[in-house]
Amino acid sequence: MYVDAAAGAILSSAQAITVTAVSTGVYDTAGLGVGQAVTNRFGTATSFGEDVGGGGPLVSGPQLVVTVPTAFTAGGAATLRVQLQAAVDVNNTGLPVTWDTIVQTDDIAVALLGVSSPQRPLVSFTVPDRYQGQNFPRFYRLNYIVATGPMLTGAVNAMLLTGIDDVPFYPPNY
Repeated sequence: MYVDAAAGAILSSAQAITVTAVSTGVYDTAGLGVGQAVTNRFGTATSFGEDVGGGGPLVSGPQLVVTVPTAFTAGGAATLRVQLQAAVDVNNTGLPVTWDTIVQTDDIAVALLGVSSPQRPLVSFTVPDRYQGQNFPRFYRLNYIVATGPMLTGAVNAMLLTGIDDVPFYPPNY
C-alpha cells in the first residue's frame, strides 16, 4: 500500500479526540493545499476536483483506514462516529465551502475503541464514487463525532491508501 504523505493523504496522526472534531489534515486532489487556487487548468472551468473513489481499470478505489494508537476511555457510555466528508472548490478559490458527508460509520461504543493496527483497523472502507450529477470534490477530510461524551483519552490515525497490496487469507487445505 502507498501513503502519499506529501499530498496530504494522512488526515490524522495520533490526533487526540475527546470531543467532536475534524481531522487535522485535509486531502486536496490538486495537491496544492487549502487556500491555493489551481493555476494549471485548461478551459473555463470554475471549479476543480476529482472523483478519487473511481480507482482505475487495474486499481481499486482508495481505502480510508482509521486506527487507534491510544485507547479511548470515558466516564460514561460515550460513542464515536467517523464521517468521510468532501467539499467542492467553488470558483477556484482554493477554499472548501460546504462539507458533505459521503460515508460514515455507525456509533462505536467506547468499549470497542481499544488500540488497533493497520492490519486490524477500527474503520476501513473504500472511498465511494461520486453520485452522477454531483460536482467533483477537491477536498476530503474526516469528522469525528463524539456523543454522550466527552472522551477522557483516545487518539486516532487516519489515512487514504492507494495501491492496496493486501494478502488474501485462505482456510487451511485450500
